[in-house]
Amino acid sequence: MTVSLQSGEEEPEAFSAGNAFSSCTRPMTLDTQMTIALLQELLLALRDNDSNAFKAWLSLGIERLGEPAAIELMCDGLDPILTTEEADRLVGWHLGVSL
Repeated sequence: MTVSLQSGEEEPEAFSAGNAFSSCTRPMTLDTQMTIALLQELLLALRDNDSNAFKAWLSLGIERLGEPAAIELMCDGLDPILTTEEADRLVGWHLGVSL
């Protein structure tokens, strides 16, 4: 369905509802939802300086999504949004040091 604009052009109804051109009308798959939730929990644990929670969520992610997907999530999803301090803390936890 289209909506008429004042200039005589027609706009798809999805856009007239205020949705961006990049809006997706299909629901996310369960795997996508789980990946986003895991990314959120890992980031929250890291920002709370809670190494035990981070390790528990990472372990659950590896169990549920598989090791390759968890590694990809860490490299492609988490790494670009970390501050320098958070990245240093993550390396410290890996080395067994608390920062």
